[in-house]
Parts: sequence; structure tokens; C-alpha cells
Amino acid sequence: MKVSGQLRKMTHEDADPIEYFLSLDDKPVPVNSAVGQEMSLKFLNKITCIKCGRSIKKTYDQGYCFPCARDLPENAMCAVRPETCEHEFGNEQDREFFKKYCKVDHLVYLSLTSGVKVGVTRNWNIPSRWIDQGAVQGLVIARTPERKLSGLIEVALAKHMADKTNWRKMLKGEVSSVDLQEQREKVSEWIPKDLKQYFLENEVVQELHYPVEAVPAKIVSHNLDKEPQLRDRLTGIKGQYLIFEHRVINLRKYAGYHVEFETFN
Repeated sequence: MKVSGQLRKMTHEDADPIEYFLSLDDKPVPVNSAVGQEMSLKFLNKITCIKCGRSIKKTYDQGYCFPCARDLPENAMCAVRPETCEHEFGNEQDREFFKKYCKVDHLVYLSLTSGVKVGVTRNWNIPSRWIDQGAVQGLVIARTPERKLSGLIEVALAKHMADKTNWRKMLKGEVSSVDLQEQREKVSEWIPKDLKQYFLENEVVQELHYPVEAVPAKIVSHNLDKEPQLRDRLTGIKGQYLIFEHRVINLRKYAGYHVEFETFN
């Protein structure tokens, strides 16, 4: 296999194990079959904005040029802090974004990555959000009619638990032993009274498995800006990481980079 193009984050299908696809020029390229083979990943010294396509020297907010990162509604502060969403009060572009992406059902969830974390996502993003995190289990605990409300629940729960993942532990599979259903009962007490109406009691825990044969004893992240080519045996895929025998690389970090992938039998 030898393919090239502008890189985006990997896409996937919910399977057992997860079926991954490289995204090059927005075209999916199956990659699970490359696990166990030697692979080359080469940066072609070209970066373009994933939104407007302009040529740039560096990316912002995972693949954008500076103006797109600064001005687009999807890159506003509420992308990472949903409780701050104010798109409904913005310009016409903001209001359209609000109707399509904010004034829709959002889910609050618990996921098991390195430990239990709380998060928020739009209703159509489960289990994709969990897969992108490398979670081995996920459980939806609330459903709200708009983004800001789910963010307020997340803020309340984050006072008592993590809202970020230890990515090294996640890749190594060093996962705390936690019963998410028991955790759901515990966190229900932390949800503010005016938001308890959105709490869900009967959702089931979802299990997720990844195509991973082995993980390096020491996790070292490869930097394409410093070393434009990585050639090593691919031993697994988890989250948005390609796991090699001696290195790992987070492909989401390099969205907008033009790269070449090649496998060697």
C-alpha cells in the first residue's frame, strides 16, 4: 500500500476490534490490515488549512490556518468549554452554527480511558468520541436539548473527577478498575438540582476493543516537524494514535499536513 494526500484525523467503524481508516484528501484508506507490517509515514513538506485550503507554515486548532482558527464558529471557546456557548447571540454565521450544532441534543458521558473521565458530545458522536479517546468503556449519563446545558453538568462533575485523559496510560492499557454503572449512581448526586431532569438511569455500558498487538515499554511520541519520516513496524491503533514498535504518533495533531504512507510486506 502506498497512498498520499492531506491528512485528517482517522475515521472508524464500530466493530470488534474497531476498524480504522486513514483519511487522506477526505478519502478513507483501510489501515487495520497494516498492523504487524513495517510502515513508512513521510511528511511531504506541505501544509494546507483543512477548511479554506490555503498553504500555511503551521496549523492552529488541529488543522486550521490562523484566520479560520480565530473566526470560525466551530473554533470558539465553547468547542472546549461548552458551558460558555453564546453562538445564539453572535453574527449570522454564529446563529446558523447554533441551530445546526448547539441547539441539538447533547450527551454527557463517563468514559474509561486511563481512568474515569466525564465528557460532552453531540448526540450523533457516540461511540466515535469514545473511540477517538481510546476509551475501553463508555456510558451515557445525561441527555440535554442544547450544548450549554450539557456543559454545565460537565463542569459540576469535573469538580469531583477528571475531564482529561492520561494518553500514555491509555496507550499502555493501564486502566483503573471501575464499574461505570456504580460510578453513575455516585455522580448523580453531583448534578445540580435544576439539571437533574436530564439524568439517564438506564443506559448500558458499551465495550470497545482496539487492533493492538503490542505497545512500546517506553512511550515516545514522534514529531514530524523534527523528523519528517517515520519508518517502523506498526503494532497497533488506538484513539487517534498509530502505535509502532519504538514510537507512537498522534495523527490528529497533524491534520492539514500532506503525507505519504507506505507499507512493506
